[in-house]
Amino acid sequence: MKLFRGRAALAAALMGAAALAACDGSRNPFQPRPGPGPDGGGNPAADSTRPAVQIVLPDTQTDNVAVGDSLFVRARVTDNTMLASVQFDAYAVRGSEVLGTATRVDRFTTKTVDLRAAGRVVRDTTLDRFLYATADTLPEAGIYVVVTAADTAGNTASDTFRVNLGGPRVTLAVEDDEAFAGTQLTVTVTAADTRDLIQSVLLTGTGAMQFQMPIQLPTALPSVDTTLVIPIPIAARGAVTLTATAVSGSNLVGAAPQLSVTIREPQQDQVPPKTTFSFQIPERVEQQDSFTVQVSGADENRVDSVGVTVLAILRDQTPPVDPPDTLRIYVGRGQVTGGTFRFAFADLGLDPHETFEVDLEVTAWSRDVQGNCGAATRENTPQELPCTVGAGGIHLSSGTGRLVRVFLARGLTIDRPGPTGQDVVADLVADSNFIYLSNYSRNRVELLPVGGTVYGRPVQVGSKPWGLALGRFRDSLYVANSGGTNISVIPLGGAVLNEAEGARIFTVNERLFSVLFDPLTGEVGVVRLHDYSDRPQFLAQASNGLLVYSTAPTPAAEDGTVRLYDPRKLRSDIFIGYVDRHEAGRAIVVNADSAFQVPPSFVMVCPRRRLGDTTDPQCITGFPAEVSDSLTKLRSQPPNAQGQRYDTRLDLGADIEDVGFADTTFVASSTNRRFVAVGEGVRTNARIPMFEAVGDSLVSRGDVRDLISNAADRVIGLGLNFDGSLGAARGDKVYFFNSALRQQGEIVSGSPAGGVALHPDARNYPLGTQRLGFVSGLDNGRPFVDVIDAFHFELVKRIYIRDPVVGALVVAPRAPGDPAFVNLRLYALTSTGILSLPIINADLP
Repeated sequence: MKLFRGRAALAAALMGAAALAACDGSRNPFQPRPGPGPDGGGNPAADSTRPAVQIVLPDTQTDNVAVGDSLFVRARVTDNTMLASVQFDAYAVRGSEVLGTATRVDRFTTKTVDLRAAGRVVRDTTLDRFLYATADTLPEAGIYVVVTAADTAGNTASDTFRVNLGGPRVTLAVEDDEAFAGTQLTVTVTAADTRDLIQSVLLTGTGAMQFQMPIQLPTALPSVDTTLVIPIPIAARGAVTLTATAVSGSNLVGAAPQLSVTIREPQQDQVPPKTTFSFQIPERVEQQDSFTVQVSGADENRVDSVGVTVLAILRDQTPPVDPPDTLRIYVGRGQVTGGTFRFAFADLGLDPHETFEVDLEVTAWSRDVQGNCGAATRENTPQELPCTVGAGGIHLSSGTGRLVRVFLARGLTIDRPGPTGQDVVADLVADSNFIYLSNYSRNRVELLPVGGTVYGRPVQVGSKPWGLALGRFRDSLYVANSGGTNISVIPLGGAVLNEAEGARIFTVNERLFSVLFDPLTGEVGVVRLHDYSDRPQFLAQASNGLLVYSTAPTPAAEDGTVRLYDPRKLRSDIFIGYVDRHEAGRAIVVNADSAFQVPPSFVMVCPRRRLGDTTDPQCITGFPAEVSDSLTKLRSQPPNAQGQRYDTRLDLGADIEDVGFADTTFVASSTNRRFVAVGEGVRTNARIPMFEAVGDSLVSRGDVRDLISNAADRVIGLGLNFDGSLGAARGDKVYFFNSALRQQGEIVSGSPAGGVALHPDARNYPLGTQRLGFVSGLDNGRPFVDVIDAFHFELVKRIYIRDPVVGALVVAPRAPGDPAFVNLRLYALTSTGILSLPIINADLP
């Protein structure tokens, strides 16, 4: 790199030293002169020729020096006979000479060099001196720097230079003082001002090229060092003058010495530029997705444009076509040295209700200003392959482009809510109008219209909403607020949905008591309290109005339970109807205020109060069988004025170890809300209790252990059909069971991924129609949704989707405006968002 200054080369400058000596500080009323020669006044008659003085460095006007820094000065002085002394001064002139107020203020210390001290004749010498700053700290422009020489005859001469104190110091550099038209000019600009900081920098070109290039600074900086690349027009010829200026925080301007660059005739260029590209093309996409290709070009002169051509070739056609059809040619181009080009898969015009494999053949290219073209077909590798230019300016290489196979999946994934689409959605349910999503991150329920892609106005609810459930009449939505111990209620059907704040359900903590006793004598050994998490997780409403909800384990309460909320009671129940009664010497106290061991070997149970009562019932003491009988008689008493009966029990043979559920515990209901099922999500073998709404209570149905022994698996998804006559549990396989928990069949459906659902109109199993299940899974890493015949237990259709299902999967009706061949819609929580998947008639048996 060459640095150029505003004056000519030093040798040329010194040839004209006599003429330059006349630059003696014009308009400077304080031009200093050194002392006389050896004879006290000199001898003008003997020698009348003045010395010559040339300041070599600094070598241009308006250099900037930081306040407090020293100033380096280099000067060459000559004389025809003998030099006597040289004096270095640097000062400011303040005030007005015209008004008589001009005052000299030294800004640097004066230095005087006696050239006679060495005892020899000095006629030609170059002196370097550092002038030290004085104590004055005022930033100031136009400081006079004066070098004055005297010969032995008393003749004097001086040269003057002016600097600024404070403000930016700016330099300008180019790679060469010549450039060629059609190439580019590389200019480096530096500016520094550690005191006031740099506010702005401007590079200007005049002459053969006219331009102004401001350097944008996001904030004031102590220094700027940047390299700018300026395209040279093909028609440019002659000299270009470059100027760089910088402005400090105190609005002081610093300017670099100007540079001159000569623009020559363009050189003959037959070398193509080198092209480099990279791309972001996923292996699995949906039709609304797009892909990008980044292209850059490099040339020894200048790149004029870059681009990319992508051939989209359909594979696995029926009947086979050789070679396969080219669906589309994507072309992107720009008059730039680099660019990012985006292409949409929807432009291929393929059926969105089918899946396809498409090969994308990518060829990137760049051209220089002379028209030379270089192509690349290997990503992240600079190449200059020959280009083949076809109709419409399509650029290809002489060989095959980079092949990328893409699978076009079915469905449309909608981003999760939130500014970045990263909110956590815990559950979703559907009715004929909306998909309701629990936004765990923002304490609200999101509304997504069926068939829509834009969320509606959200509904604020409680802390960390998890499970959702439609009410038994489908006129309300229940929300399990797992960050607390309450449940929100949202009335449905209005123009604007809001939580009914006065209807929020605040649950009361319930506990169980285990009893260990001698099965022969009835003597009680231990009575122990068991507390469980009461944070609502998943929930459903039964047809008799009871809310069934699971509770999420916490670090302090490792097991969850199934709870029943009955608005006609003061408190919820911990439901243990699924626990077998076969363990001799064990019992569980349910719905009691407290239970104790009473010496010598009795159990005392204190029943809880009924809604409407004003006093607590008396505690009952005795052997476990006696207390159990007494509580049975208490429950059989007539109801009170509010219609409530006592509900405290001592269940003989029940083991407390069978009560707790590990995270996660799913809750599903039949469409008619007659049956509710619970699925244990972690334990193997999993338990799947089934309850039927009978009167004002729930009755456990079926042998829980029988289903466990048949399934021998964990549960990650659970669903029931319209009337509960068929259920499906997703584990390593898919297990189908009836309302008595008798397993009806199973089918392998890839690796488990997420939820399962049954056709909402299926009923009267094994009779009836629509005996269909919808199951998510992975096939060698490729996500899918299977349509399964739930009577013959065979696969009807495997629908490949883009992302794996990781949560709930629900069935919704057709959306308004759906084509007639769309039968229904599936919605599911996936790893990236909310999948909307139309199920068409061709997908069903």
